[in-house]
Amino acid sequence: MLRRTESLAVGGAAAVGSTALAGCVGRGNGEATEGAGDGDAADPPLVAHRGFAAENPENTVAAVEAATAVVDRIELDVRRCGTGELVAFHDATLGRVTDATGRVARTPRERLADLSVAGSGEPVPTLAAALDAVPADAWVMLDLKERGVAGDALALGADGDYDLAVTADDPAVIEAVRTADPTVSTVYGVRESVPARPLRPLIPGSREGVRLPRWAYPPQDVAAMVETATELGCAAVSPRYELCLRTDILSRAADAGLRVLPWTVASAREYEAVAGAGTGVDAVVSDVSRGVREP
Repeated sequence: MLRRTESLAVGGAAAVGSTALAGCVGRGNGEATEGAGDGDAADPPLVAHRGFAAENPENTVAAVEAATAVVDRIELDVRRCGTGELVAFHDATLGRVTDATGRVARTPRERLADLSVAGSGEPVPTLAAALDAVPADAWVMLDLKERGVAGDALALGADGDYDLAVTADDPAVIEAVRTADPTVSTVYGVRESVPARPLRPLIPGSREGVRLPRWAYPPQDVAAMVETATELGCAAVSPRYELCLRTDILSRAADAGLRVLPWTVASAREYEAVAGAGTGVDAVVSDVSRGVREP
């Protein structure tokens, strides 16, 4: 059965070394897989974003199996398909990761099962199938991409013997989760403002050393982000990682008793920048499992 632990408890109540945010333990070879190649225990552990989407066909059973072979935290996206089942899929439409078109919400499960994610031969799985592949000693974070799925997602999560958290960038979805089961940890996902997004390639700086001047980054209302997460009763906030480098969201979250899980890192350079941003980064949501040190 689902372990609803206090591993993401609000107000710093989480036990030291808790399942969800302690150092990731590598599987198979018995070695630590920490986020940094030198195995430094201070480095924040990785959360496998969509099952390490840069390395595996995202949100598939194969991605779950590959990712949880090396880390013990994984994030999966959740939507409802045309026949009512919940599926592990990020986009509202099919075109980016399959050769089909149309909306997930209008596509029956049988059709999704015939598609190939990123040409891998792996179908779009039901959420139930994806969760069945999660090991019993893992921690899974479900990113609910739409309203009206919270109750069913929690019901499916209750069938597994793993730690569960739920994240969303829509406060209404967080509220629905809290109503359905207040014992499940919730994580409020936030991103930087629209004017700041074109500047992402210059943060934390290119390989050639080009770096955005701090004064050039538009002001961000991180106080409101943290306040919303607190008001929603969340255990953590999950900011776009640039916010950890260019704002005081880490210190504000710490003052509010919130964990911080930055997203989405896609390279060693980005990981090292986030890991070096200061205290308060509890885990890093990442598309890559290796390459934490550039060759």
